[in-house]
Amino acid sequence: MITKVLLACMRLLSRFINAARLAGLTNHQRNVRKSRRILRAVRRFREPGLAARCLSYLRHVDSLVFEEVVMSALEDAGLLVLRNRSYTGDGGVDGVAWNPRFGLLAVQVKRYRAHICRGHLREFDDAILSAKFDGGVFVHTGRSGAGAYEFLRGSGIILLSGDRLLKLLLNRELVGWRN
Repeated sequence: MITKVLLACMRLLSRFINAARLAGLTNHQRNVRKSRRILRAVRRFREPGLAARCLSYLRHVDSLVFEEVVMSALEDAGLLVLRNRSYTGDGGVDGVAWNPRFGLLAVQVKRYRAHICRGHLREFDDAILSAKFDGGVFVHTGRSGAGAYEFLRGSGIILLSGDRLLKLLLNRELVGWRN
């Protein structure tokens, strides 16, 4: 019961902070509203073919809106999210998420159809280290190659794709996160 109350408080705080941060940025505000509609839509999808249908739908969403979909889903999962005020020149960090259990995490979102590679993760890891984050969350809709998993073993990056991404979007669950 207390956990549900704390999660609800964290969500409200996050939404309040971001409303203030994005005041006057109409494109950002519009994208956040779209992200909430998209989350409601995918959460209504049902079997059969739920996973394939969701990922296909998300791959067709505008890439900037997809960033906001992920930020909204992280908020819904109970993390305090700081959305970027700029979509370009963000230094490889699309937003920041905080939770006392995980610390301050950089978030990178890629709406890919193809494979991510070790280079994508290395660039993100460099951004995490240079900004002194506690770790990072790399979210994508593509495929993760063997080189990506090999790189992740020694890093502080949490990979959210496939089933883990769907658990976050559909069920507000942080599956596979370090403890």
